[in-house]
Amino acid sequence: MSSTSVTETWSSRRAECSVDELFGLIGEEPFAILHGEGRWWVFAEGPLAVLEEPDPSGYVFERRGEVPAMLPDFIGFASYEWGYGLDPLMPESLPKPFPFPDFHFTLYRRVLLFDRQEGRLHEGLRSGPEVAPQRHLLQKGAFHARKAWDSDTPEGYAAKVERIRQEIARGNVYQVDLTRQEAWAYGGDLRAFARKLYDMNPGPFSAFMADRDFAVVCSSPERFVSLQDGKLVVQPIKGTAPRGQSPGEDEALKAELLACGKNNAELAMIADLLRNDLTRACAVPSVKVDAFPDLESYANVHHLVATVSGQARPGLTLRALLEALFPGGSITGCPKLASMELIRELESQPRLLYTGSLGWFSHDLSQLDLNIAIRTAFGDAQELRFGVGGGVVWDSDPRAEYEETVHKGASLVACLESFGG
Repeated sequence: MSSTSVTETWSSRRAECSVDELFGLIGEEPFAILHGEGRWWVFAEGPLAVLEEPDPSGYVFERRGEVPAMLPDFIGFASYEWGYGLDPLMPESLPKPFPFPDFHFTLYRRVLLFDRQEGRLHEGLRSGPEVAPQRHLLQKGAFHARKAWDSDTPEGYAAKVERIRQEIARGNVYQVDLTRQEAWAYGGDLRAFARKLYDMNPGPFSAFMADRDFAVVCSSPERFVSLQDGKLVVQPIKGTAPRGQSPGEDEALKAELLACGKNNAELAMIADLLRNDLTRACAVPSVKVDAFPDLESYANVHHLVATVSGQARPGLTLRALLEALFPGGSITGCPKLASMELIRELESQPRLLYTGSLGWFSHDLSQLDLNIAIRTAFGDAQELRFGVGGGVVWDSDPRAEYEETVHKGASLVACLESFGG
């Protein structure tokens, strides 16, 4: 493979930044914004190249100036259906309702990194492959949206939950992550929706990006996998409870979630699955469960979270890492392949970006941080879709499982409804 040379020059200065200022940087070129609750915010614009497969080995970077500690060379996502192609025994994916990439990680010309901890702005300018100028699909005008359809009625979703329970009784699966989707027709500037969603539900892995053919608005709370200083970390979420209407009710719901045998069993199964997956990418015997369970609270829900980590195997490549872990076990089930086969049979719509993964990595895989793309709306210039779901186990109550999806989608629905149709 011939190599592609990329030269980047970095400068740094003291600065503060707000979400409004971050959104104010959007011009007419395709862009990506990562604006979660962590240390770093990222703004990138002007594509130089796009990876459509997980192989950045052909890119050689020369870095100059005040190089920051974070190096998001490629920013983008992998769709859930891309994961079916990692195993030859997996069924074919459903047809796409509109063009949407399966694997799309972009090398941008200009990158701004806001270090919220140190109060510094790092600006990187890159030169590399020559590309024709492009425009993103964002429209002008007041944003408005109306619901177009649901993929499942409450009764239909409950029937699918019961079907999964039958498969569990037969011993074919132990847990399956069943999801449904909603589609919303929209017009106007998506910036208004993305900005308001951040106010209503500021997820730790929030993101906003737009290209020529697609747009993504994400408020995900879940990390898929991170890599820093040779350490891989996965943090699956399993177990959900709604927020209370009063402080007392909220505390009671937290305690109930922590004590719930069903939810703890779900999390234990997925933590064990991911512990097994990590052994395919890590040095043995470094894989361990660091935390189980933790409770995290968000605008509409509480979640149970586990943390599993291990030391990355020497020479680990991006493809090998994704082949070991993708799609995330928390959004497939256990055993993973059998669950994915049942998901393909039961779900009427392709998931596309939903339950795929969005984030960034350095070209040499010294750094990486990817989320699980839940609480995420995506689409083209006319339609937005988002999915909601949950893990189904033997003690699942079919109607309660549907209600859990309503709680999980509450922020997205409330935000879209606030704009009217």
